[in-house]
Amino acid sequence: MTNEKNTITAFHCWRRNGELKVKPRPFKWHIPKRLRGQIQQGDIVLVESQDKKKPVLVIDVSREELEETGRYYKRVIKMLDQVDKRDEQPATSVRV
Repeated sequence: MTNEKNTITAFHCWRRNGELKVKPRPFKWHIPKRLRGQIQQGDIVLVESQDKKKPVLVIDVSREELEETGRYYKRVIKMLDQVDKRDEQPATSVRV
């Protein structure tokens, strides 16, 4: 058994008039093995949601044992914007 973090909790987000807007209801997604260890709190990632690809703002990265919880989540598709590569830019410049 590994301690690798495999689940994100995130808010849906979008850009309106140059500002990053967030819908404050958390949802969870599965992190595929190729992206584990790369995603951290504050990142914006592309996920599967309602048969579409949508950007979300990560608020937590955790480990969940699927065998114990019995829950299965849709997956993260790719990274869009990483917190450590933004150089502390204001939220208005985040591409979504």
